[in-house]
Amino acid sequence: MVVKKKKEIGWQELVDLPDLKIKKIKAKIDTGASIATLHARNLRIRKKEGVKFIYFDIPPLPGKKKKRIRKSELLGYRRIKSSDGVVEKRPYIKTTMKLDGVIKKIEITLTDRTNMEFHMLVGRKALGKRWVVDPSRSFKSIQKIK
Repeated sequence: MVVKKKKEIGWQELVDLPDLKIKKIKAKIDTGASIATLHARNLRIRKKEGVKFIYFDIPPLPGKKKKRIRKSELLGYRRIKSSDGVVEKRPYIKTTMKLDGVIKKIEITLTDRTNMEFHMLVGRKALGKRWVVDPSRSFKSIQKIK
């Protein structure tokens, strides 16, 4: 039996979401969260040829003022309990995540995280069995590249 060694990442990492054209978003690796979450505002749902799409705004890149509008197929809604215990019905999509050189399809909920330090959380389902989190380190995947 071959046992693959899990890759180590820190409690915060830079993540790419290529399908959404988002590069190097600072994400908190949150093993207490089940599913990944992305900061999105002004959510709008449109139906095209029987398929529901969700349009949303994401924050501008550092040093830029223009908001960026993204579109993805809406898969449905998830009931998510936030860290303060409030249950919220959030839309979710499937997208590609690149973390630590690994590209993986993940489900991600969309919600307004304006008052939160991190615009993205990467939960257990997105991590799968591939990574182990070292809570004493930050940006460990970047340090491996150097």
